Amino acid sequence: MSLRSHAGPAPARVRHRPSASSLTWWITLVVSAVLLLGAILPIAYAALRSVPLYESGGSFTLDNYTAFLSDASFWTALWNTSLLAVLTAVPSILIGTALAVLVTRTNMPGRSLIGVLLLAPLLFPGLGATLGWVSMYAPSGYISTWFANTFGGVPWNLYSIPGMALVSLERTVPMVYLLARARLSTLDSSIEDAALSAGAGPARILRTITLPMMRPSLLLAGVLISMMVFESLGLPLLLGTSSGIETVSTYIYNNWTRSADNQGLVSATASTLLLIVTLMMLLRSRLEGDSKRFVTASGKPKARRPLDLGIIGPVASVLCLAWVVLAIVMPTFGLLMTAFTQIFSPLISPWEVLTTHNFSTVFDSPAFTRSIRNSILVAVVGALVSTVALTIAALVAHRSEFRFRTALPPLLLFPRAMPGIVVGMGLFWAFVVVDPSGWVRASIWGIMIAFVIRNTAVGYAAIESTLLSISNELDGAARTCGAGWLRTGWTIVVPLLRPALGACFVLMFVALLNDYDPAIFLMTSGNEVIGLTMLRQWLAGFAGPVAALGVIQMLITAVVLGSGRLFFGVKAHV
Repeated sequence: MSLRSHAGPAPARVRHRPSASSLTWWITLVVSAVLLLGAILPIAYAALRSVPLYESGGSFTLDNYTAFLSDASFWTALWNTSLLAVLTAVPSILIGTALAVLVTRTNMPGRSLIGVLLLAPLLFPGLGATLGWVSMYAPSGYISTWFANTFGGVPWNLYSIPGMALVSLERTVPMVYLLARARLSTLDSSIEDAALSAGAGPARILRTITLPMMRPSLLLAGVLISMMVFESLGLPLLLGTSSGIETVSTYIYNNWTRSADNQGLVSATASTLLLIVTLMMLLRSRLEGDSKRFVTASGKPKARRPLDLGIIGPVASVLCLAWVVLAIVMPTFGLLMTAFTQIFSPLISPWEVLTTHNFSTVFDSPAFTRSIRNSILVAVVGALVSTVALTIAALVAHRSEFRFRTALPPLLLFPRAMPGIVVGMGLFWAFVVVDPSGWVRASIWGIMIAFVIRNTAVGYAAIESTLLSISNELDGAARTCGAGWLRTGWTIVVPLLRPALGACFVLMFVALLNDYDPAIFLMTSGNEVIGLTMLRQWLAGFAGPVAALGVIQMLITAVVLGSGRLFFGVKAHV
């Protein structure tokens, strides 16, 4: 008898069922990867096909890349975009940095009020702000007409590359101001105090100490602004079309709308645009890492002694207020007057043509009211779903033992760097393959998916910053008492995250309400959103209803931000 017979049957292999925690980790990673790749891979695939994805047959080819690379119009568009990026980034950095230094490092009179006013453009819808600039600074605008009558001519032209850069400053200067202000808050002022004690004047201290220490943040701001310019569509489409100026984004848009035969060329161009923006994002990451060499704060931060500007202080205050009035107040006033007048023209007193007709047009038109309802629905549902999903993703990334957790932050942050038209086109092709019936592509939910994917970084950043400040010891104590990962997160961490979750919901709501670029390739009759309706109506020449929609969008944004500040402590500059 063999030994095996005396040993008895071999023990059965024990199979460990995956826990709920591990399933949650894997599902979070897979869903995040699918959503990101679903907006990228279809474009790359469509660019290599000889026929559109919705047609059978075809073969792999590089002809689409050859077509746009040999197109002189593309290289002209690339040059225009690069020039626009430079003309936008340089003044934005100069103005935004000067404002940040004056507000945070000097005793300039009224600096607190100026600091609040500088952030107001971040609350405005982009198209509404552009319309405000046009109504005031276009060749027939109010300020342009007054300037021409007074001085005999106008030195600016909004329908040009420098003019588009000028309009862009309204949004890029506040961004630089925020980055510069954040950098200044981490600098140890004892270095400046030492220089001041040694006899250096305020101007020399700013030139030789403060500004050099801000170099990484300023370079980062330049990269971010360039990314924004390359992905921008609405501004060059509205201001550049009449002058025959194409950028890379409008080149893609125009070729898509001109002929269905250009879809392969458009996909190849979009893939190239995505590559350009990705390289800029890698440069951004390199600059962020380089900024650690300039850290000066250590231990408890010391109270900062503002630099005394002396008699220059009031002059600087007047210059800052002049910027606020010319770049923020005047365009806002122009938008409001365009919305509340029959015709806003310097040849007619606006008080004689006041009306609410534009708002009546909006509320009497099924297309307009449907776009408002759809936008609110997308913003509410999208913000709610994304807040829940991003909370789980943040817990997996920073509070779990998942071995692939470090892959989650890049997956969640990268879509914000993707141009909106690229996201929209990628999902258009993805929906064609996954849903041949076209139901998702033609519904409001397809647009919501596109908006949520593009703006995940906005909500994730709000949660991540707070989550990293919560000690891991709380998790360890709960796990020691026998609580699993899910219970620990739900009962310990999530309650501590409530203010951040409120901020995430509010910021995602505002981002989804104001977004429109990804919807360009997905919008059909019945799933309109406010931003794209404004864009199409403006291209059709209906400025009044567009302004009314812009005002409505601003009011919704103000109400949501006000509610967020009241209930969650969410501030406008978060």
